[in-house]
Amino acid sequence: MAKERFEEALKKLEEILRKMETGEMTLDESLKAFEEGIRLARLCSERLDEA
Repeated sequence: MAKERFEEALKKLEEILRKMETGEMTLDESLKAFEEGIRLARLCSERLDEA
């Protein structure tokens, strides 16, 4: 189950990165996406540590 959560978090993180790279997000949207990206990156790191 941890593997599935890792893959799901990584997929969401990649989606956030693609959206941010377009440059079409507002500053507020970018900040929210950044915060979510940090949360997801930490989750992925924790899952890797558990492996």
